[in-house]
Amino acid sequence: MREIHATTLPFADEGLDMVHIRFPNDDKPLSGCEAGTIIYVFTKGEVTVCPYLVFAARTKVSQHPDTDFIVGNVWKHDDIAARLDSYKFHERWKVGDNPTCGSCSLSDGCGKGCPAAVVAAGQRIGAVDTEQCPVVPKQTRVLPLVDVS
Repeated sequence: MREIHATTLPFADEGLDMVHIRFPNDDKPLSGCEAGTIIYVFTKGEVTVCPYLVFAARTKVSQHPDTDFIVGNVWKHDDIAARLDSYKFHERWKVGDNPTCGSCSLSDGCGKGCPAAVVAAGQRIGAVDTEQCPVVPKQTRVLPLVDVS
């Protein structure tokens, strides 16, 4: 990931808007969550405040149902705009609501990361985005051995 970041960075000088999402971070506060600022409509008509939250909620380890993040359906609800306006993701869910974020020296300038990553990791919204947080110790992922004989 660091090599990809370094390789693509010069393209920003060419007038391209480079956005490196969920790349390794050693010392900067995390970016904030954009849930609720853009909408996504699935082909079956469901409207969500963030498609990544819905995808994460549909994983086997999720503690959230996908309906936590779906505000309605364009085919079934005439009041989608009102539903979106009243959803207010960041009032409903407190990203970074945990002792680690609460006592962190970077907390005031930190966006607390991506709640979809937290949900996909089997945590409730509010837990630390451990994959990207520069403060928490990184967990070594041990992969199970697979017998291929």
